[in-house]
Amino acid sequence: MIPPAFSREQIIFKLEAFCAYQERCTQEVRTKLERLGADESLSSDIIKHLKENRFLDDKRFVEAYVQGKLRIKRWGRQKIKAALFQKRIDAKLIQEGIYAFISDEEYEAVMVSLIERKNRELSNEKNPQIKKQKLMRFLLSRGFEYDEFSSLNLD
Repeated sequence: MIPPAFSREQIIFKLEAFCAYQERCTQEVRTKLERLGADESLSSDIIKHLKENRFLDDKRFVEAYVQGKLRIKRWGRQKIKAALFQKRIDAKLIQEGIYAFISDEEYEAVMVSLIERKNRELSNEKNPQIKKQKLMRFLLSRGFEYDEFSSLNLD
């Protein structure tokens, strides 16, 4: 085993700064610890320290992530869920976060604004069926489910 390049205190200091800069999930911290050369027991101790001192909180991370992806990136629930799953967030926490931190009104407003913008982009499309298909494909790629936008007027 290769000894870590940094002392325990140096690693804690680096990771406290890493977590204070923006919300992080446990998996991001584990990856950072691996890059810093920390072994498994040291990683567990440091993660425990970060959680006890409120530098690391997956629930808080989910809240920030969900709101940011909806408001800034304008992603739908499915795409947000998939991204959180890739970050190895607990499925129960994902489910709670998706519905607790996204209001239906805000979600629908984002979807409607995306529909309006895409309709303007597709204004040169003559065939209404192709236009509707392109719009539906766009919304699905953004993580919105068919059931969520099928009741809306896509024209």
